[in-house]
Amino acid sequence: MNQNLKQKLYESCKNYLQVRLDAINDRLRDISDSMTSETKSSAGDKYETGRAMLHLEKEKQMTQMAMLSVSKKILSGISPESVFDSVQSGALVKTSQGTFYIAISAGKMKVDGQEFFSITLASPIGKMLFNKKKGEAFDFRGKNYLIEGVL
Repeated sequence: MNQNLKQKLYESCKNYLQVRLDAINDRLRDISDSMTSETKSSAGDKYETGRAMLHLEKEKQMTQMAMLSVSKKILSGISPESVFDSVQSGALVKTSQGTFYIAISAGKMKVDGQEFFSITLASPIGKMLFNKKKGEAFDFRGKNYLIEGVL
């Protein structure tokens, strides 16, 4: 584990958020286009139902966008150059069961041919990892985890 790897993971998280944000913006544009192009037909109820469904989809996309904004804010508060001796936001944690990047909830990532899990401190395993140091162990969902390194 090294600082260069942390920088790459940080950039992967930024890219993950940007791709998701772009997809939501595209979907919102499509919804907006659909709402403006849909014309009222003689079947008025069908028109109203279609508009209501588009409105619900727009609200769903806006909620997802708000969640991504929170993740973006969390990520912007992380300095990939920081080095930690205990698990904090921004730490890279190698355990006997896998390596975790404590940042945003982005799931499994591959960087330099290695697998990592990008998680938040608010996640169940993030809560277990918080403030732990190299050499400490804990059980999570029936598995024993030994912290082999924190960066």
